[in-house]
Amino acid sequence: TEREQSRRIKLRHLLLLLLRTALIACVVFAAARPVASVGVGAYHPPTALGLIVDNSLSSGAVVDGRRVVERLAARARETVRQLTEQDRLWLVLADGVPRRLGRSQALVVLDSVTPSHRRLDLGGAVRALAAVVSRDPLPEREVVVLSDLQRSAWSAGETPNIRVLAWTPGLALANRSIDSARTEPAVWSPRGAVVATLGGPPGGGGPAALRVSLDDLELARGVGAPGDRVVLEVRAARRGWFAARLSLDPDELRADDDWYLGIRVAEPVAATAEAGAGRYVQAGLAVLQEGGRATAGNAVVLADRVAGGRAVVFPPADPARVGAVNRALAARGLSAQYGDRLDGEWQVRGDIGPADGIAVRRRLRLNGSGTVLARAGAEPWLVREGDLVLVGSRLDEEWTALPLSAAFIPFLDLLVNRIAAGEAQVVAASPGDVVTLPPGADAMLTPAGPVRAQGDRRLTAPLDPGVYFLRSEAGDTVGALAVNHDPRESQLQPVDARILRATLGPTAQLLGERALDRELFTGARRAELSGAFLVLAMLAGVLELTVA
Repeated sequence: TEREQSRRIKLRHLLLLLLRTALIACVVFAAARPVASVGVGAYHPPTALGLIVDNSLSSGAVVDGRRVVERLAARARETVRQLTEQDRLWLVLADGVPRRLGRSQALVVLDSVTPSHRRLDLGGAVRALAAVVSRDPLPEREVVVLSDLQRSAWSAGETPNIRVLAWTPGLALANRSIDSARTEPAVWSPRGAVVATLGGPPGGGGPAALRVSLDDLELARGVGAPGDRVVLEVRAARRGWFAARLSLDPDELRADDDWYLGIRVAEPVAATAEAGAGRYVQAGLAVLQEGGRATAGNAVVLADRVAGGRAVVFPPADPARVGAVNRALAARGLSAQYGDRLDGEWQVRGDIGPADGIAVRRRLRLNGSGTVLARAGAEPWLVREGDLVLVGSRLDEEWTALPLSAAFIPFLDLLVNRIAAGEAQVVAASPGDVVTLPPGADAMLTPAGPVRAQGDRRLTAPLDPGVYFLRSEAGDTVGALAVNHDPRESQLQPVDARILRATLGPTAQLLGERALDRELFTGARRAELSGAFLVLAMLAGVLELTVA
């Protein structure tokens, strides 16, 4: 009996020793805050994380009563809150600039993020951010893209050397938009037209109303559907420079329902065409005069010689007279000169309206330092220097296809009323673009005051769409900068996994909500075990008391 009692006491003491040892060990382990790689939880290896939050123009679309940018910002905040002190974060917004931010700084930025009028090239942004993140010494690196994932935003380029996780919010939205608009002719006198192209999926939403407003006064109205080309006839009440707005019936994405136009209303130019300019030029100018787009006079002379004042000079029909024309140009103090005759096939490209892309079969090489307005292939074809405009080809059927095309009269109108008459251009730009101002323009007028151009006449377009008039050094209005949305931002069709991998390589993944949570931080997230060890310590304590 004594031996059995002794054995029971020894076993009880051994059990008490084990329970008390386990209790102390569990408390120590809990204090050490251990973690385990279990694929869930808040802990993960130290990670250099690049986060793209796409707040470009398309993020302003409203789905189920909530803007897309609000969904993206909320998901971004969830990701940022999972960062630890060992992690590093770079944040990219619609401007495409990587910012090194702490967790609290990033949350402040995300709380105030709103849709921008910029367009974000997601392909370029991912590659730029991946290049920054890949240089970080932390063991894990990845880029997370939170966007509506427009297919039109993914440009091709080099494959990033780190993995890319793109979250798809699963939104489907049909959108109507104004993809482009222009004035015809370039200078109204005082009648003109606004020609608009509407974008969107075929049949998406049906027809919608279009309105042209000048100084908040509605001047014309029309109807169009996605894919239509709509012409609105307008008559201006007075002459000068005006800011016009073309408006489309609003839909879920409001930012692409307006288009801004700078309009110049002026008297038709007084022009004459000499016989040396050719029969097509003479006949075309007569058509412009009959239609009220030009008047009789010598303000602009179209000829194959260097006339006094403003003139448009064509190559002489007699090659022996080219030297005389060059000597007359030099006598005017101009560097422009006619060179060798060239025969071949070129397409004309430049700011020449409907004539862009017209075929040229014969031309004279244009030498000198004048302003090149159009090129035939890679060489100058239309050059302006001083009060003269030099054309590289005669406008007849042996030299170019232009006289026999529908673009001839509009081109002649453009040549006479805007280029030769010295009318400044309306420069088109997207928000944030770097633009070059036309000759004579010194500054851009904004609500905050004039912004002067740099020495090369370059400046950055404002981020807010609208018309910004251009001023000369003498204080005259000499042009306008029309800032409008990039039509690619209106194309809301989402990218698919195949296109994503073709753009960014096989490591790019297109993920839903749960899949992103699983794959974040290299998919090796860890759970803290302190709570489990505390529970085990309490259990060991209860058993110890029972045994004791």
